[in-house]
Amino acid sequence: MATQAHQALQKWQRIELLVQQWLNERQQLITLLNSLPPLIASNAQRNPLPQRIQEFCQLLMDYISAGYFEIYRELAEEARCLRRNNGLDASVLKRLDISTDAALSFNDDFDTPEHIRILQNRLPQRLADLRSKLQERFALEDQLIVSIHHRTSSGADHRRAATPAYRMH
Repeated sequence: MATQAHQALQKWQRIELLVQQWLNERQQLITLLNSLPPLIASNAQRNPLPQRIQEFCQLLMDYISAGYFEIYRELAEEARCLRRNNGLDASVLKRLDISTDAALSFNDDFDTPEHIRILQNRLPQRLADLRSKLQERFALEDQLIVSIHHRTSSGADHRRAATPAYRMH
């Protein structure tokens, strides 16, 4: 029995580390997203906008992929092991798909310096639209984390430390 409890704790800790790394990546994504509007407004000769947009797109794709191929899978498995409704029902996944589609479209449209130059006049609105979709995505992801993973922790420290936070402004 002690071995099962120890294994369960180790699994929870592994998932906790994975989730925390992913949330750190989210914070980097938000920071980079928030750095873009001033660059768009800048008319400086050596504007780093194309490079920053490409960095943002890469981080965005990494974040979205990690969610689908690692985090959601781990949370679903954790919920299954605990015989809980995993929160990853079709309606939640459909809502996550909306922001995934927006992220993929943004990445496709702004994936090269040439595309960025051609579409630069659309960039402010596209970023605003993407920001809105990402805000909803982050809220949904936070609900999943709290409803599945953080209900398994018994200490308030785990819930407080792991309650996801994001600042889009």
